Amino acid sequence: MWLVGMMGSGKSTVGREAATRVGVAFYDTDRLVEEMARTTVDAIWEDVGERGFRELERRVIATIPVSDFIAAAGGGAVLSVENREHMSRGEPIVWLRASPDQLASRLELDGSRPLLAHDPAPEARLAALLEERSSLYWGLATDLVDTDDRDIEDVVCDVVGLWRR
Repeated sequence: MWLVGMMGSGKSTVGREAATRVGVAFYDTDRLVEEMARTTVDAIWEDVGERGFRELERRVIATIPVSDFIAAAGGGAVLSVENREHMSRGEPIVWLRASPDQLASRLELDGSRPLLAHDPAPEARLAALLEERSSLYWGLATDLVDTDDRDIEDVVCDVVGLWRR
């Protein structure tokens, strides 16, 4: 199962817990990119920019199996045709959807998001990114879980329920 959605939607937190509950491997593509590059996402963006990061992300996603796992894809992973094709090969794809104001609130103290670094209006930036990506999330997702104003436990239960159906 792939979890897609914007940064701050809960993919990593929900995915890790859901994978533990159903007893499958968990993959976090951002962490795997960091392991491959032996540095942080921030440093990668600084050194090679978004284009270089997206290439590393594409290589990482291509290594993830097509069944029996839960994976948190980076928010922009859906921008790549190759990534969307790989993700569509077997497992369900769940869009964890959140509104820009909820995302901004969740990310308020998180300085590790290169697309928001030094942005004086993060909610507007998040709204623009969501508008750009929504059709890709919609086109890819087999299921939708809204995360606005919900606690993590409820979202995890929804994801586990989708896994078990």
